[in-house]
Amino acid sequence: MENVKKEFLPDRSYPVRLDEKMPDTHRWGILGSGWIASCFSAQVIKAGGNIAAVGSRDLKKAQAFRSEFPSIKKAYGSYEELMKDPDIDVIYVATPHAQHHEWAMQCLQHNKPILVEKAFTQNYKQAKEILDLAKEKNLFVMEAYWTRFLPHIIKVKELIDRGEIGDIVQIIADHGVCFPFDPKHRLYAPELAGGALLDLGVYPISFVQFLLGNPTGIIAAGSATPTGVDSNDAAILKYENGKGALAVLAFGSLASSPVTAAICGTKGRIEIHRQFYRPSDFTVFYNDGSTFEYVSKTHENYEGGRDGLFGMHFEAAEVQRCLLEGEVESSVMSWEDTLSVMKIMDEIRRQLDFKYEGETL
Repeated sequence: MENVKKEFLPDRSYPVRLDEKMPDTHRWGILGSGWIASCFSAQVIKAGGNIAAVGSRDLKKAQAFRSEFPSIKKAYGSYEELMKDPDIDVIYVATPHAQHHEWAMQCLQHNKPILVEKAFTQNYKQAKEILDLAKEKNLFVMEAYWTRFLPHIIKVKELIDRGEIGDIVQIIADHGVCFPFDPKHRLYAPELAGGALLDLGVYPISFVQFLLGNPTGIIAAGSATPTGVDSNDAAILKYENGKGALAVLAFGSLASSPVTAAICGTKGRIEIHRQFYRPSDFTVFYNDGSTFEYVSKTHENYEGGRDGLFGMHFEAAEVQRCLLEGEVESSVMSWEDTLSVMKIMDEIRRQLDFKYEGETL
């Protein structure tokens, strides 16, 4: 290809400034022993972090988790024991969505800073209650949307903010994963706040919110499973940025999609390859026909994460940086951004008439 330039992205992301190893300055407690807790722990430990304890409602599951990661010193058969441990500096809340609010609030009541797996909560109301308590107690809280801390996403944000591709006109992003319908699977269980939106849609939604901020209008469409949760959704987000930018998003749990993203501007476009929310390469296509490729080495250096997931250590390093500097929130994944994402998802569910038990949207 003619007129192509290439640059290798650094294996660290600003403002995390993580090189090959993250410091073990803080002792992490893992609240939950499921798949995402395992993914997070594997990557943090590999990057040099200190996972000190795990808590589960089942002691045998906690012990099995500790056996998987021999460096973990303690295994508790209850979440309460983990929260009461004076040797734990920060807790990662890795329960199903429906339990985030309850256990995040409990952690804060025990004066523990927290990183809460995304989606942060079921709805805006729950998110606001957690953040209000954190503000009252002056405790750190961050949503674990790890994508924002990856080197390629930080670089994309930098290019857009400096006008590299001009005014943004359109963003197209998708996240479809094939989970054959099973009423017993957590993704299809309404009592666990299942559904494609909170589990998969949060990725493109938070991605667009990071780049463009809060939309002025939302149009949504979707379909439901026999258990009553959403399974195949699309949303158009409208922005008043001078060009009337639109974000066209699709996400679902019944079919796999490319999981790519394109940001189109008046001077060119950015295409993020592979799965946009993981460490990836991207290319800038300029209107004059020239291109610039940005290549990430992170996926090579940290290959081996669970089910191909790698890069979660970046968000953990940001948590530790904030704690060391006495900050109660991250500027990259701020409380305002978390509330904005929850508002967007509430509005999508309101339009689709998907509500969990006891909710009003």
